[in-house]
Amino acid sequence: MLTPLLGLLAALLVSGLLTATKLLSLAGSILPGILAFVGVVLLLLRRTSQRIEPLVKEAERHIAGGRAELALQTLDRGLYWGRWHPLIPAQLRSMIGTLQFDLGRLEEAEKNLAAAIRWPWITKALLGVVYFKRRDEPKMVKAFETAVNVGKKEPLAWTLYAYCMLARSKKDEAVKILERALKENPGDGRLEANLELAKTGKKLKTAPYGDKWSRFRLDGEGPPLPKAARGFTVRPGFRQRARRR
Repeated sequence: MLTPLLGLLAALLVSGLLTATKLLSLAGSILPGILAFVGVVLLLLRRTSQRIEPLVKEAERHIAGGRAELALQTLDRGLYWGRWHPLIPAQLRSMIGTLQFDLGRLEEAEKNLAAAIRWPWITKALLGVVYFKRRDEPKMVKAFETAVNVGKKEPLAWTLYAYCMLARSKKDEAVKILERALKENPGDGRLEANLELAKTGKKLKTAPYGDKWSRFRLDGEGPPLPKAARGFTVRPGFRQRARRR
């Protein structure tokens, strides 16, 4: 990545100049070098974020207008800036993969979701659903474990995991998943009811989750397109972890 490399170059130049001109000793020039590194990195990260933000907003406008292909093309352009910021590719691939999943393009979605960031939890949950549909259980379990570790307080994440395991005739595993879920979300009525159903091998109740469940396309085709800006909560401002709205 160019940003840390340029930061390191700035640090070496500052430390080298201070040492060469005998303004500071080698040990004394370390702190100014570190400050130079931090300053250059912050400046370049800010510059890159300013380039990415308009692209994300443009993609959101395309989604709002039902122009999914244009939204994908816009986000794809943002990958160019990945050479400047180490977090950009993973965040953009999360957005791209989410949109591709919503469009039913699972093969393309798999590639991008696999390379996406761990949060928000829905990113890896979608990947888990892709592997579920591909009957790749080891990868499915790995993706869902990441999803529930990130979204421990999200009953839907646990329900998705248990639902897919139960659908693969893994009743005992589904029960254990829901028991883990209740430890993280004690008193959640939806999880309690589904735990009892899982113990008898019956299909879990998913209606209480409404549209949040239907977008995973496990009980049918789901919505043909995401709602405006849906799935685009991972914003490349890098101020805090993105949260699902």
